[in-house]
Amino acid sequence: MFARTIVATMSNKKQQGKQKRPAVSRPARPQPVSAGFPIAWLVVVLVLAGVLFWPILQHQFTNWDDEPYIVNNVLLRGPDWKGIFTQPVVSNYHPLAVLSLALNYQLSELKPFSYFFVNWALHLANAGLVFYLAWQLSGKIRWVALFTALVFAVHPMHVESVAWISERKDVLYTFFYLLALLRYWRYLTQGARADYWLTFGFFALSLLSKPAAVVLPLTLLLLDYWKGRAFDRKVWIEKAPFFVLSVAMGIVTLLIQSQKAIASLDLYSVADRLFFGCYSLVMYLVRFFVPTPLSAFHPYPPVGKLGWAIQIAPVVLLALAGALWYFRKNRVVVFGTLFYVANIILVVQFLAIGNTLLAERYTYIPYIGVAFALAMLLAQKVPETSGKALQWGLVLLVAGVFGYLSRQHIRVWENTETLWSDVIRHYPGAPVPRSNRANFYYEQAVRPENAAQYNALMEKAGVDCDAALASNPNHFASLDIRSLVHIRLGRPEEAAVLAARMTQVEKNNPKGYVLSGTALQRLKRYDEALANFSRALELNPNEADALNGRGTVLFNGKQLYREALADFDRAITIQPKGETYLNRSRCYLMLGDMVQARENAEKAQTMGTVVQQDYWDLLQ
Repeated sequence: MFARTIVATMSNKKQQGKQKRPAVSRPARPQPVSAGFPIAWLVVVLVLAGVLFWPILQHQFTNWDDEPYIVNNVLLRGPDWKGIFTQPVVSNYHPLAVLSLALNYQLSELKPFSYFFVNWALHLANAGLVFYLAWQLSGKIRWVALFTALVFAVHPMHVESVAWISERKDVLYTFFYLLALLRYWRYLTQGARADYWLTFGFFALSLLSKPAAVVLPLTLLLLDYWKGRAFDRKVWIEKAPFFVLSVAMGIVTLLIQSQKAIASLDLYSVADRLFFGCYSLVMYLVRFFVPTPLSAFHPYPPVGKLGWAIQIAPVVLLALAGALWYFRKNRVVVFGTLFYVANIILVVQFLAIGNTLLAERYTYIPYIGVAFALAMLLAQKVPETSGKALQWGLVLLVAGVFGYLSRQHIRVWENTETLWSDVIRHYPGAPVPRSNRANFYYEQAVRPENAAQYNALMEKAGVDCDAALASNPNHFASLDIRSLVHIRLGRPEEAAVLAARMTQVEKNNPKGYVLSGTALQRLKRYDEALANFSRALELNPNEADALNGRGTVLFNGKQLYREALADFDRAITIQPKGETYLNRSRCYLMLGDMVQARENAEKAQTMGTVVQQDYWDLLQ
């Protein structure tokens, strides 16, 4: 033993004299390295994750982006191959994610099971890839692989990425992202040029799944650092194609998201945005250790009322930066911290993207770096005599506490009502969850099978809208639904007041004019109604509801049946609805075409619109 120590010491001194590149940090004490890949340990992680997330296979779609992504996404029908690769969806360009949803649609149309199964399977695959990546990067220390993968697999902040079908892009881009990291590590260890180009290929696939993959070149540089490469000319030339592709996708994403997804510059000052960025960067790290409160929606604070937690965030961030500088020679700390920062920096709220201050799905990849660093530090620093007990105690703690919190949070995503009710429990005054739940109640009320609950559901929708409007009187979505509820419950006067406010809040949005016209038409103020519908059509000539509304005014208020028929024809061409077919049926009745009147009434009925018996009697 003594002779081996002397030889090792002499060898180390000789290498230090020659060394030009930083060495990879090694554990401070000998570690048990498995003879082969620890497949049994991986199976344990996958079984735990599989059982934990199994309930999502019984969940339903929600109205939190699932409607534009899936339920109402015409690109999935067919599918429309050209549209999938040329058209953004919900202010994002991610054709591979949309393509995967299109394949689900071909398999099961709008039955949710297959969609959730793919998310479930991708999460398990990602957990397996994280296990293998940590095993490789740690020098094949199996406990490091186990801990890192277990945290990734069961962390409650990751529930959103898996249980939300609209986040298919998250689990899919992560799959290709991890494959790229593994292939690049192989390139660093074996030097095969094919591995370099495979890394680039997986990077491209990851970008086409979600633009968040643009940060992968930074992560590759971190792998260079971890491997101990010198940052010479060769390293930067290798990364050039990756950075070019990142910049190109970044420009495309900014052009698309600047239209809708980036919050208005008028709402918050530059200083506010700096506070938000610092806060989210700190809080995502805090939530790694204390993942509470868990919510699908974390709203921005009211304008001018940031709160103490946001205001002290820059100080905390500076303290953390100071700590990183203090430990700058510790390769594990630097690698784990920069992995976290590199993969989350684009989604911290310096630009205020979206309408949430924090989004739990953004931690899906960044937490890998934090978990890996913690595991490596334990492997290095904890004395071997107490290390085993601490390591397995942490494994049990993570599996128990994080697993329990995740299971509770998974239940929240069961359907639209459970989702928004949970958010409202955390943020009762936030308008967005209130209006989204109100929209759910409204949609349920108008379904024929819920006729007995019609009034009760409409009133519940109204209560949520009132709560939202008490917090923000100009919240457009709440004004929209509240106006509709008033119209449906026979209160056009109240609807007219709210709809008029909508036209002031968003002067170029046709919705307010359509609702205003509808309410005024019910009040028999036909000229005013006609003006509002015409204004809506000026803003959007293909607004089907405006065409149907104008046709109704022409029919009821002006008795111009042929002009009304033309509007109904065009509305049906744009967006076929049972109500419009029934209106067209009445036009044909007044014009004496009984055959067409009956055919259109029958079509309306097959589409779920109630056709009264006295009208059928007229058609006989």
